[in-house]
Amino acid sequence: MKKFLICFLLLISLFTFSEKIALIENNDIIFKEVSIDKLTVENIFEVLSSYSNSLVPKNILNAYYFVDTSLIIDLDSSLIRNFSAEDEFLFLLQILYTLFENIQGIDRIYIIEDGKQTNLLVKYINIYFSFPKELYRIPD
Repeated sequence: MKKFLICFLLLISLFTFSEKIALIENNDIIFKEVSIDKLTVENIFEVLSSYSNSLVPKNILNAYYFVDTSLIIDLDSSLIRNFSAEDEFLFLLQILYTLFENIQGIDRIYIIEDGKQTNLLVKYINIYFSFPKELYRIPD
């Protein structure tokens, strides 16, 4: 009976899916398992912005587009204009880690602001080129 119960619990854990999101704690990225009802880019941004230890502001996402295996996200630059270098870096990592972990079939992410391609996210990080998935995998 004990073996059956252990096998049953193991089987349930294999089929229980939860998503991981990246959050900020002590100026570092941490990962939290959450449940997201409908796994879309919009819902992921809503969930990220709902946490107090997140740098993702509400309504930051203007639009998003899938082009082949790439995801293009359009952000509202007015909401992140006053970020420090550290905030900008952690904000970007939060978004990249979370999107790559939860959106299947993408291998790179491009970021545009206010419908236009720009060189810098705020003042410090170059976003002219894409961000490849292999650099932003959540560690096990």
